[in-house]
Amino acid sequence: MPSTSARAKKLIEVAMPIREVSTESVRDKSIRHGHISTLHLWWARRPLPVCRAVVFASLVPDPEDAACPPAFVEAIKLLLKGKNYQPYKDIPYTAIADEMEDNPRNRLLCFIGRFSEELVAAEKLGKTVPSKERLSKHSLIKWENKDNIDILTIARKLIYVAHNAEKQVDADAGAMLKQYEQNYAAITTAEKELYELEDRHMGGPKVEALETCLETAIEAYLNEMPSVFDPFAGGGAIPLEAARLGCRSFGNDINPVAHIIQRASLEFPQRYGKEITFSQAEYTRLYGKAAWNLRYKEGRTFGEKTKVENRLSHDVEHYANLLLDRTKAKVGHLYPADPNGEEVIAYYWARTATCTNPSCGAEVPLLRQGYLVNKKGKDGKKVHLHPTIKDKQIDFQIREGKESESFSYISRGNLNCPICKNQTLAKELKKQFKAETTGTRLLATITTSNNGKSYRQPTSEEIEAVNADFGNLQRPLESMPVKYTQALPSCTWGLERWGDMFSPRQLTTLQTFVAELNALKATWRKEGGELTGYQRALVTYLAVWVDRIAVANTTFGIWHAGRETLERIMGRQAIAMVFDYPESNPFCNYTGSALNQINWIVKYIDTEGMNFNAAVCNNSSSGEVAQFAEKSLSAVVTDPPYYDAIAYADLSDFFYVWLKRTMADVLPAIFATPQTPKTEECTALKHHHNGSVDVAKKHFEDKLKQIFAAIQIQTKDVVSIMFAHQSTEAWTTLCNSILGSNMNIQASWANDTEMTGALKTNKAFLSSSVTVACTPSAKKGYADFNEVKQEISEKIDVQVRDLYALGFRGADLLTACFGQAVSVFGQYKAVEKANGDEVTVEELLDLARELAFRSIINDVDTDEVTQFYMGWLASTGFDEADHDMVRKVTQIGLNIDTSLLDHYHILIANGTKQSLADSHQRFQQQSSLGTKDTSPDIDRIHRLFRLLEINNKPELLNYLHDHAPTAESPLWRVMNSLKELLPPEHADAKSVGVLLTNQEVLLREARERQRKAAPQGRLDF
Repeated sequence: MPSTSARAKKLIEVAMPIREVSTESVRDKSIRHGHISTLHLWWARRPLPVCRAVVFASLVPDPEDAACPPAFVEAIKLLLKGKNYQPYKDIPYTAIADEMEDNPRNRLLCFIGRFSEELVAAEKLGKTVPSKERLSKHSLIKWENKDNIDILTIARKLIYVAHNAEKQVDADAGAMLKQYEQNYAAITTAEKELYELEDRHMGGPKVEALETCLETAIEAYLNEMPSVFDPFAGGGAIPLEAARLGCRSFGNDINPVAHIIQRASLEFPQRYGKEITFSQAEYTRLYGKAAWNLRYKEGRTFGEKTKVENRLSHDVEHYANLLLDRTKAKVGHLYPADPNGEEVIAYYWARTATCTNPSCGAEVPLLRQGYLVNKKGKDGKKVHLHPTIKDKQIDFQIREGKESESFSYISRGNLNCPICKNQTLAKELKKQFKAETTGTRLLATITTSNNGKSYRQPTSEEIEAVNADFGNLQRPLESMPVKYTQALPSCTWGLERWGDMFSPRQLTTLQTFVAELNALKATWRKEGGELTGYQRALVTYLAVWVDRIAVANTTFGIWHAGRETLERIMGRQAIAMVFDYPESNPFCNYTGSALNQINWIVKYIDTEGMNFNAAVCNNSSSGEVAQFAEKSLSAVVTDPPYYDAIAYADLSDFFYVWLKRTMADVLPAIFATPQTPKTEECTALKHHHNGSVDVAKKHFEDKLKQIFAAIQIQTKDVVSIMFAHQSTEAWTTLCNSILGSNMNIQASWANDTEMTGALKTNKAFLSSSVTVACTPSAKKGYADFNEVKQEISEKIDVQVRDLYALGFRGADLLTACFGQAVSVFGQYKAVEKANGDEVTVEELLDLARELAFRSIINDVDTDEVTQFYMGWLASTGFDEADHDMVRKVTQIGLNIDTSLLDHYHILIANGTKQSLADSHQRFQQQSSLGTKDTSPDIDRIHRLFRLLEINNKPELLNYLHDHAPTAESPLWRVMNSLKELLPPEHADAKSVGVLLTNQEVLLREARERQRKAAPQGRLDF
């Protein structure tokens, strides 16, 4: 419904295309080259589609709002006309035929993301389409459109009009769009003049003048665009997308490692990743005659000139290869060549420990299993280590094929001695590791050729190389968080310093890379004094490269025998103890090598260098009110830390150790501390607060309140907050922080990057990633709970009706209702019960659930047993729940006699838990299900599932004729609702899908059967 407020609500406060966003977010996880996640490891980055969608929807008004500027509505009509953004004729993810109204709001939603016609057609046939074809090619959030200037221009124009129309009430959309085009043309003209200038890297008055002209054009453009701030910028996904949409983008992070990642992601590619034309003389001077000759041979020169498409990526690749060659010249002998001419790509190691049996004392390689390769399938490739034991010596042969006998010398941290059969318990084994009496053994060398990977015994030269005298190794002595065993269980095995994670060979190689990088900086300083801004950018990427080499070259990686790949550490926010591990050859040409690491960096720079707009990155904690003028920010979009889920500072110390050795002289203030800042980090980690959970929780909540209080002063409109933590406690803390900082939640949207089905217990409808849209809000005072409850109920009824028309169902609808509940609750300083107690956020979550269920289920015309079944299914699926769940579901307004639940075999008891029975389980209890006149609808539907399962089509048609003879029959409406609640892969979901898909045919055949009793065969759908 249109708002009567003078302020038009932003789109994110009213509606979001959450299914489309979730679908592309799932795909986003599998995208590699050019993606921000492939530049440098950082934890829990939000998918780019959800970031782009949330930023956009936080900046444009709801065009259906009565207060929406007319110019913005007109801009939608001009820019989003035609079939590309036409709302669905039939919403593809609902069970019934739903036409989406063709209005400006829905066209705006379809611009953000719209399912492709290919998917819509495939869904009707029960088929699937590849993930890259699921969204329309015209969707803003689609990966391919990250640099599609046509799509981005539409988005930027809409944002421009929305931003400026608020200040120009009588503005004309056409005139505003023309002004935007002039602003943008000034940038492209200035870019062309600057980037086509030959040898512009040499500087001079003309270059400086053209650079100033470009900076002025960009500044003029940004002055008429909104400003977006992310106070927890982390891996940089949100500021990246804000800048991509043409906004003035800011990002803060207290962590130095995050700050370096942000500058490499959000600033340098956009500023320096541009084309440049070199003269032959200059190119030869900078890169050598051989490099010029190669470009000439490849046809990339014209006359005595050559154009480099991206100077930054070109130079990063050049200098990284230079450092690689210099490092290889010094330590390459530590990685001997293969005697058969194959390329050595990795080595397979095992740690060794001593059997504690006094009569044995054998040195045992701590192998979990023997397979080096274990491909799936009957004919899958298999290679294994076959143990040969003589006296107390354990050796191995490498054999192809399946093991004749499996073995495991380490299980659950206990050593299983293959000689005396004694077991050395983990606590005794840990003593050996802490006393440094354990060892390592090189067991296999992995090579590659045109015939694939091969596995062989190490040569004598390879054994000598790893046993070489590595001199006085300077292991990094920075301490690991030994008390944080939740993420670093490896520390319980004796690890104390970050340098302990590397073998002598790995450490020697890494330190040589660092030394060569530092020598390169010294050469640049000798040639030209202090480093230029461009050279600092180059150093940043070379330092990131060293980080990538380091994370791929530890003694804690994992060899994946099924894929024959090396898996690096910390992919899951932790460093686990491993006893057998791969070691990459940094000088090969394969995945994991130093050369391979260059390619990821270069690809990212090439991808993001197409954007003209660099974000502003600050290495500082947020919460300082003075950072931005009051109400100067158009929006804040952020993804706060996840309570106690990830120890960002502790884990990032792994990288800080190496960045400090490569960049401390370039950015001394940022790397002034021994390790990353811990105490000011906005997390709830007890080991940062003397082991106190309560102190850690208070620190987290206070820090969030401080930051939220500052940004509500700085921001004039929406604050959109993404959050993905499963515990109710974490969500309570977030809500308390928002409501306690003079803001109120106006809407909440689920963005499920896993696309799971029904909700779980413990209010886990908030367990997927949820975005809450907030606005600054003055509190009214105190309110009575019963009055507020009635207001919430009325608002949720409207929300359910409006969002249902947009295709919202199940968990998505419940999550949206939560935002509406808080929007009422949050208007007041407190809401009190009759006894004077204040209503908590946790109680509010329960209330939102109950009211949403009531609104959804009461709209279905069926009996209360069936309503109970659907209510449980919506909240818990088929998972187990406490007995108290019966009370919660019946609280939604059902006057059901709970003894009927036992009579109809609705629930299955398992000790103190119970779960919902599916059709198969209910038939096991009562084969006559659905045969009585008093049978509830769920019994009749389950009988239909049974008849379908046993292919009894005659009886199925008879039953349909008796109980659901027309498409308007209540049973069909209940089946439509069930389809949206059942987990997609469940057998019942497939059964209801078959019935609904074939509804028209079944009803016709049922009528014909009754007329002439025609013979029927087996079901063939």
